[in-house]
Amino acid sequence: MASTSPATTSWPEWCWLPMGAAAALVQRHGRGPAAVGDIARVAAVAQWKLVGRHIVVPSADVADAAVPAASSTPPEGVHLPISRPRLLEVLGGACYYVVTPVANADGASNGVYGTYLHLEHDTEADRTELRFLVDLGRGWDALFPVIMHADQPTLAWSEQDIRANIPPHLAGPDTDRFLAQHRAIGWLVWPLLGALLDESTHLIGPGRLVDADPLVKDASLWQLTYERPRPTGV
Repeated sequence: MASTSPATTSWPEWCWLPMGAAAALVQRHGRGPAAVGDIARVAAVAQWKLVGRHIVVPSADVADAAVPAASSTPPEGVHLPISRPRLLEVLGGACYYVVTPVANADGASNGVYGTYLHLEHDTEADRTELRFLVDLGRGWDALFPVIMHADQPTLAWSEQDIRANIPPHLAGPDTDRFLAQHRAIGWLVWPLLGALLDESTHLIGPGRLVDADPLVKDASLWQLTYERPRPTGV
């Protein structure tokens, strides 16, 4: 990711802070060479805080339809199409933390507690990216970034595009393992993204998290449901 100075870089209005600008900010504050993971974390969490700290809780009906099976491996042939206009409509200028709705004995579905969803404008490639920052429940370093190229039609096509753009000197077993992890974790979030983009779902709220951890106290709480909200007074 480019580390161009924010003062000399332009980007679309829907992108709050490109990761190229976040890299410059990280480097400016004495962190040395910016780690890609830290840049992704700064960009997502900062945008989430700045645009309203929206937490989305899928209802039972959405969970039944959207949560994948226990396996972390994407089923063969399953490709949720990406609608770029719909992505821009729902996520342009926004960032949602979507709670994983099905809990196992450890309190999280497949180890995923929730995910920050937002759009990124890659200032170097001049390309729109969909970004997942997946919360694995073990603190800052366990916020796992997943990249989606929004100009590709599906998750699988995006992965192929990412692989094709890896410089030859970086290709190898470590890269293959990372991409396999990238695909597996991305799949766990992918159906929830589909539910958020589904025009038949509704975000009902906001409520407020009052009695909560200081990090999320007074955050905006929304329910994602297929039930149409009743008009006021009915």
